[in-house]
Amino acid sequence: MKIACIPAFNAETTIGKVVKECLLHVDEVIVCDDGSRDKTGEIAEKNGAQVVRHEKNYGYGAALITLFDKAREKNADVMITLDADGQHIPDGIPSLIAPLSYPHVDVVVGSRFLSDASKTPAYRKMGIKIITATTNINSRLKLTDAQSGFRAYSLRAINEIHPTEYGMAASTEILTKVANKGLNIIEVPIVISYDNTDSKKHAFPQGIRVLMNVLKYLSIKHPIPSYGFPGIALIIIGTVLGIQFFDAYFNQGVLYTGTLFGAIITFLAGTILITTAILLFSMATLIREKNN
Repeated sequence: MKIACIPAFNAETTIGKVVKECLLHVDEVIVCDDGSRDKTGEIAEKNGAQVVRHEKNYGYGAALITLFDKAREKNADVMITLDADGQHIPDGIPSLIAPLSYPHVDVVVGSRFLSDASKTPAYRKMGIKIITATTNINSRLKLTDAQSGFRAYSLRAINEIHPTEYGMAASTEILTKVANKGLNIIEVPIVISYDNTDSKKHAFPQGIRVLMNVLKYLSIKHPIPSYGFPGIALIIIGTVLGIQFFDAYFNQGVLYTGTLFGAIITFLAGTILITTAILLFSMATLIREKNN
């Protein structure tokens, strides 16, 4: 069974068309109405979708959590995710899911940057590329579009992936889980439509939030370079400042209180970062040993 899963929030102007076009390519469409204040849910149902409702707006990731649960509940063989705002063109579903028939392909991501027809605005392209590069470092994948929500998942992937992030960072969290669980992922070219002005709102703050969450995963996965190395650098700086303070005090009789406070603060900050690195590294090692 092929199921199209659509997270939706206040998408009454586009959801009907998206649902109808999806039904031309899949067996069933499930829409998660994430606390919409308009008629998103009603319109989706009228156009043939099964609607799961959240009492309030929890976020994109929360909707994905619900949709993954529904896909498992229905024993779906293929799960396709796409946006409700019309950015993703449902006619691209056949080419998106085609690679799932190949041996050892578990996840397919539609990349706007593999298509010559991509008309991604420059500001959006730059932000996506920064997030993608950071995600690739964290997950050791080689993707061109880590922020694409137009994806297809095999039965194995549906059962293995359990998102936990409630916000937009769920997209990168899923990719991290794909890498951690050894699932095989490929990209195919897609065309994105930016005609809907709603998709352009708050792009910059949203991108910052996603990037910060990616960095969070990166720091947890690689605590030594993320916390340990900066900690060592701060301790060295604190030590140098301390030597300068004592040298001035004993040799010149001058009391540089600013230098003293700087030495104490940087030394303590470095100690905290190194302790954090050791704790996170120990926890990560224990978790890996337990899973193995």
